[in-house]
Amino acid sequence: MDFALSEQQEMLQKSARDFLSNEYSDKLIKEMAQDDTGCPPALWNKMAGLGWMALSIPEEFGGVGDFWTLSP
Repeated sequence: MDFALSEQQEMLQKSARDFLSNEYSDKLIKEMAQDDTGCPPALWNKMAGLGWMALSIPEEFGGVGDFWTLSP
């Protein structure tokens, strides 16, 4: 069985790493831990703009399905 990531999965992985390294800091993580919402709206909107929210929504409802079912 091949457990290698597909090209799409690798692109998503790189996108997530780049985003998180640019957007997250120790200060932000501490602030998020103390915030009742857990995530600032501006940060949530940036992640939504990358399409991450669609990863858990089935395709028939306009989403992607999930990260592991992305096909090459």
